[in-house]
Amino acid sequence: MKLRIIIAFVLYLIGISKIIDWFVFWENNQELALRNYGQLKLKFISRFPSLIQPLFSKHPEPATLICFIFFIIAGVVLLKEPKYVFKVFAITAFFFAFWNLFSLM
Repeated sequence: MKLRIIIAFVLYLIGISKIIDWFVFWENNQELALRNYGQLKLKFISRFPSLIQPLFSKHPEPATLICFIFFIIAGVVLLKEPKYVFKVFAITAFFFAFWNLFSLM
């Protein structure tokens, strides 16, 4: 497999892991989320090491912007590949990039 495809999949998986992590955290703390979103956000941020907490605490979130860029790069690289499976991953990468774009607002 080409190195650029491997890099695209790594970027894709990093972005997906952030989205899945948020949904799992939301589901486990749904009562707090519905009662006080600010407290939920603080609890979510406190789970990370202090070195990367600023990536999640500022507005707009730099972590979301980074994942947006990762999804765009992965989508462009995978879209250039001729196999159908790569094109499907590229479309989902663009979908998640679009989703992250709205998360920035």
